[in-house]
Formats: sequence, structure tokens, C-alpha cells
Amino acid sequence: MSHDDHRLETDDQARVDALLEHGFAPSAGPDADPDAGPVAGLLALLDTPIAGEQRAVLSDLTFLRVIRANEEPEAVLSQADAEALDSWIMAGSDAARTELPLRERAWRHERLAALATTPGPAFDGRAERVERTLAMVQEAAEADADRMRIEHRRGRAGLGGVRLADLVSVAAMLMLVSAIALPVLSNVRASARQAMCYANMGPIASAMGLYAGANAEALPMATAGFGGTWMNVGTTPEQSNSANLYTLVRTDHIPLAELACPGNQHAPTAVVSPAAWDWRSHDELSYSYRIVVPGQNTRWRLFVSDSSGPAGVLVLTDRSPVTLRASRGEPIVPEANSPHHGGAGQHALFNDGSSRWLESPVLGSGDNIWLPRAVERVIHQVRSRLGLIRGNEVPQSVEDAFVGP
Repeated sequence: MSHDDHRLETDDQARVDALLEHGFAPSAGPDADPDAGPVAGLLALLDTPIAGEQRAVLSDLTFLRVIRANEEPEAVLSQADAEALDSWIMAGSDAARTELPLRERAWRHERLAALATTPGPAFDGRAERVERTLAMVQEAAEADADRMRIEHRRGRAGLGGVRLADLVSVAAMLMLVSAIALPVLSNVRASARQAMCYANMGPIASAMGLYAGANAEALPMATAGFGGTWMNVGTTPEQSNSANLYTLVRTDHIPLAELACPGNQHAPTAVVSPAAWDWRSHDELSYSYRIVVPGQNTRWRLFVSDSSGPAGVLVLTDRSPVTLRASRGEPIVPEANSPHHGGAGQHALFNDGSSRWLESPVLGSGDNIWLPRAVERVIHQVRSRLGLIRGNEVPQSVEDAFVGP
């Protein structure tokens, strides 16, 4: 047989033809071909029955050879190893059943196959290594969490189990927040109280308008006159001007809560007694009411004229600091603002129903809302006579306390 084109040679072809003529049996006699026997034996293998298991093995072996012939692997088995591998497969992957000359190489193939299919020592610790890796990850995560947690220690460096450094940091943060936030919150609260107080001006003006409409445009009055004083709050209507303002509550023109300024923490918001004619003390007062004198013709919506034209008459403001201090026997400060809003100013209601914020008790006309005109003149005369401080004044005696810049 030629190895180049896989065709039978001429003599072999003649022997196959002769075997075909004799029914695949070698001819006998002096003309018989002595080489026809091996050819007949080879052809006889085609009729040899093959068991099912052997047929499957031969099929695998054939496919393996086909794949190996078509591929061009980087590493190619030697001829001896290839024969040993084929023999090992034919023996059912049992090296002990292979032919003796190929058995040593077959053993090597079997050991290589065992490494590929059976977990060896290199894989025995896989689960243990996985557990160690997960434990290391968990330790790293806990370490990161510890860095964000305040340590609790005992000893000189700690106070109550907390590190002194952490305590100082928290204290510094609280101080910083207090320095920034508390003044802001204080201003917000003060602004809110001022806005709520200003909101009271509307209901008070409406109540006065309703009262005036039912009483010939008169302002609220509890009595026709005073018996020598109008500062005795909580006594009798003849001795307290605040009783005139309280008339709006008695006649159900306005609830008492509408006459309570949020800046006055002592102001009542509910009537204590249905028979009450007045607030009980100066501390409960939220608003100072115009001193109503019979015969002055002070009316609601009565306008007066000055150099700028018709103007409303002041009838109500936040509580006067002058009468409050005078009732306590304390020296007065004529230019002081109402204590309700931190001394920043006061709300004022006029008899035309308008209201506005006054930053000073002295109006544009020079009139001080806390004082009558007679007292204003006396104060003006005293100040004019004494003059301003020029820098050459000296104490009158040792008891005369006098300080300068």
C-alpha cells in the first residue's frame, strides 16, 4: 500500500481481486499465492462481530483520531505516546490491561486523567481559604467602622468612658453652633413676636370702629372722668385709664387674647372673671391707651391738622416704659422705647385705623407719645438751661458720681 495516496499497490490489488473470486477464501494448490492469507485475515476482521461497549470505544477512538488529524495543536504526542493512549482507551481506561510494551506510558496517561477529573491535594483547602478571605474582609470592614466610632476607654485619657479629645471636639462644635445659631434663633423669635403684635393692630382697630359706630363715634370709655388719678390699674374705673380699653372686652367687641402682646409674658389671654372691669396689675398690660378726657372731643376717625395736613390721632401703643417705671417709683427715661420688643421700638395705632412701627417715641412733630405737653415743656426748659456737656463740668461734691469718656 502506498503511504502517499492511500491506494493499494498492484500486487495487493490482484490478491484482493483473487479473494473476491474465491469468496474471500485463499486458493489452494501449486498456484496459490502465499501472501493472500494475511490479506484474507485482514478482510475477515470486517465481519467480526463487535460488542456494544467496544463499538462505543472504537467510535470515540475514531473521532479522537479524526479531531487530532484535523487540528494542529501546539504540543503533539509522540508516536509511542499516541499508541499508548489509544491502547489505554481500548482497554477501558485501565492501564493494567494494555499491552506490556505500552503499559508504562499508559500508566502516565491514567495519572494525568486522574489529575484532571479528581480533586487533588491542591484543592483540598479551597473551602478553608474562602473562609479566611471572608474573615479578612469582615475585619477590614469593622476596622473602618471603629474609626467612625467614639472610643470608650477608662483611665486618665478618658472621662466617663469617653475620650477627652472626643469630648473637647463635641464641646467645640456645640460652642460654634451656639455662637452662630442662638443669635439667629433669638432674632427669629423676636421678629415673630413683633409680627404677631403688629397683627393685633388690625383686630383692635376693627373693635374700636365697631364700638365707635354704636356710641356716636366715641372712643371706648368705662367712666366719664377720673377721680384724681388714672394710673391705679386694677382698682376702680375712676382711677385706671386701662379700664377704658378693657371696655372692648366687657362689651364683647374683642377677645382678651387680641389685647395680649406676645412680647409680654405676663399678659393674660383669658378672662379671669366675667365681672372684671380692668387688668389686675401693670405687668399684665400689653398696650397703653390714650388718656381720654371728657370735653376734648376725641373721636374715632376725627382728623387733626398740622403743617403737613390732616393726620390721625394716636390712640394706642405698645406699653409705655415711662408709666411702668413711674408706677414702681423708678426714674423715667422719656426717650426709652417700649420694653415689649427688646427696646427696638413700638407699634402705634391711630384713630383713622392705620398703624405703623415707631423706632422712637418722639414723633416727627417733636411730640413725645409717653408724656403730656406740659411735662415735655418742663423737660425741654431744664435741658435748655443746663445745656449740653462741653467737657469742663466737674462733680459738685464727693457724693456726686460723674464719669466721662
